[in-house]
Amino acid sequence: MTNLKRFRTKRRAGFTLIELLVVITIIGILAGIMFNSGLFSFLKSAEVKKTKSIFRAWVTQVYQYQETYKHFPPVLLRNKEGEPLEIGQEYEEYHDRFLAALKGREWDRTNNSWIALDQYRDENKRSREFHSFGEDEFGENGFLVDAWGGDRIFIVVDRDGDGLIELEATAFNDLKDALIMEYDSQIVEDAGDKLKFIHEKVGIYVLNDGGDSENVFSWNIEKYLEE
Repeated sequence: MTNLKRFRTKRRAGFTLIELLVVITIIGILAGIMFNSGLFSFLKSAEVKKTKSIFRAWVTQVYQYQETYKHFPPVLLRNKEGEPLEIGQEYEEYHDRFLAALKGREWDRTNNSWIALDQYRDENKRSREFHSFGEDEFGENGFLVDAWGGDRIFIVVDRDGDGLIELEATAFNDLKDALIMEYDSQIVEDAGDKLKFIHEKVGIYVLNDGGDSENVFSWNIEKYLEE
């Protein structure tokens, strides 16, 4: 009797064939999900759409600022037309001036809170809010970020009022190099100078520089890259 009990105990401690098959099936499904390129494409697409949506919202409010004051936010007029202004952790002052222009308040990264205009009051005159920045638009360091957490964001504006922005040479080459990481190089070359011109008054974008961020543009650049 004692030996029989031990035998039964050992059998209960193991897996049945059905249980093993179920485990193997589950592992197979999980592996398929992990390595399914369609899923990764979907996730990437969601991040691109989120970033593009945020950038389009900023563009709209920059337009509103320009309509209200008859000029673009002064910080966006710092560079010549076609030379992008970079905002982010490495360009803290430009980042903060951009926030102050659209929010009408200044951003205190120490406390992650908005405070009254002070340092940038002279250039913004009135504390009018054009855009209400949400928490998901900021990274952990208190800077505006894309959906991947990157804070290298570029902005160009139409300074001469002709409704067209021509990227200067360095910016154009950087853009092409980033696109080649996503598209076939011949497709990018065939698009030629069409990629250089932005047919809008404001353009905001991030580039794939080998990090986590992908190429995202507030304007429709993809139409030139269709095969």
